[in-house]
Amino acid sequence: MTLGRWATGPDRRTAVGAVGVLADEVLGYALMASLPQGAWSISTEIWLDVVGALPGAGDTVAAHATPVQAGSYAAGELRDGAGRPIVLCRQRGRFTTPPDGYDGPVVPAGIRSARGMEELLGLRAEGDVHVMETRPDLANPNGVLHGGVSLAASEVVATRTRVDLGCELPTSSVHIVHTRGVPVGAPVVFRCEARHAGRSLWVSEVVGTVAGKVCTVATVTAQE
Repeated sequence: MTLGRWATGPDRRTAVGAVGVLADEVLGYALMASLPQGAWSISTEIWLDVVGALPGAGDTVAAHATPVQAGSYAAGELRDGAGRPIVLCRQRGRFTTPPDGYDGPVVPAGIRSARGMEELLGLRAEGDVHVMETRPDLANPNGVLHGGVSLAASEVVATRTRVDLGCELPTSSVHIVHTRGVPVGAPVVFRCEARHAGRSLWVSEVVGTVAGKVCTVATVTAQE
């Protein structure tokens, strides 16, 4: 994947969430490769751990993953253009009905012109929460919000909240749990709460809801 200015987070760094879809895709396909032909897997949990400097606009990121437990658990890594590891990733998945056809990873509309992740995802602040419409280009082939996109949105909301509170620490890890699918057209409300706000360590919890029902729970950690 080639990064652009669209991958910039609220802290003006490359957002960890910008590689969320790539990680979800490669981990998901590793799981599907371990299942019978034609089987499909959806993510229930995704972990991203930053272990190197994320590259900037114009640079590439490559991903690799292998199944650890057939159909339910995969591990992998993302590397920069020089082959250095930058993110370690893991995913738990579960079997679901295969969709009718698939044309490849999600590519949000306006990706080349977006000036950052908030604009790309259509995140908007409404009081003390952030709202994102589930557009068709943010959905997976089953017509629900892509797991990597919900991870990206959660990480961006956590970063925005930290920045607004004066924290300059970079995101170091993300763990998200998907509790229910979000259909196309549904607005997702993300509420972020700081569980620990220190000078060298910051822990945020971001809960995504639709019509008052929890659909995602993410823990986002920031530290040097």
